[in-house]
Amino acid sequence: MPISIQLKAHKDFVEAEFTGTRDSNNELEETIRVWSEIPPLCEKHGLNKILTITNLDKRLKLDNSFLLADKLIAIGFKPDYKLSAVITDDKLRLEYEVLATFIRNFGYECEIFATIKEAKKWLLQS
Repeated sequence: MPISIQLKAHKDFVEAEFTGTRDSNNELEETIRVWSEIPPLCEKHGLNKILTITNLDKRLKLDNSFLLADKLIAIGFKPDYKLSAVITDDKLRLEYEVLATFIRNFGYECEIFATIKEAKKWLLQS
């Protein structure tokens, strides 16, 4: 099953839930496709805080993680976007720290959490 995204606009943030299985042959294109659906909803509702919930089987390969972070502006992400990610699997959460580091290096606020409660708390501060 390819990656799918469910989006929901809340009062103070956009929620994006990713589900599915990564296609090893097409993972970057597939990931860019779903991530590019987030900025239009942020724009529509005037929001800059994004809560992501990841239910995927594995993270992006290292080189594709960097390429995704590099393409965020090109797919509509604004420099003031603040991202929090929920990854409940302990091993995957550690692996996703690489992507979060790349995203932070491109100037975004980004943190990864084990629970939705922790992620929302951090996201909604300031």
